[in-house]
Amino acid sequence: MKMRGDFVLLRADSLRLLVPQRDVTSTGYIDRMPGATAEPGIFVLGDDPGAAQVVLALSERMDRLDSFPPDRILLTLFTGPTRTAALAWTEVRVLIDAELEFHALPAILRGGGGLIDAYVEIDKELAFCTTVQRMLPEMRTHPD
Repeated sequence: MKMRGDFVLLRADSLRLLVPQRDVTSTGYIDRMPGATAEPGIFVLGDDPGAAQVVLALSERMDRLDSFPPDRILLTLFTGPTRTAALAWTEVRVLIDAELEFHALPAILRGGGGLIDAYVEIDKELAFCTTVQRMLPEMRTHPD
């Protein structure tokens, strides 16, 4: 099925996700290595606890990484209840008024969570389609 719209392509290592542009509120650069917190996979930027930015880095399987990858130089902030946390990426591309051919993922590959239900081909590579609400529904956004 072909769809036209505005999308954001997010890349971290071999993970490529396509989300609706309306899900992303901003993108910025990481100017220093985020610090670890007491909770595995959650990092913070900044020293002031009240103003520190919570940062997550995902693996290619969409699990939180225990150590922060040095090649993650971009942050995205999202709409909705996850807006206080940012995800770290290697590349972020905005696709304005793009017409993409969406292909349904076979049921056996979808898994029980319904996280990803389709894929598209962009620049001869696959990107998996999701929304921020599906990707991060219960993400804890405050460090210990």
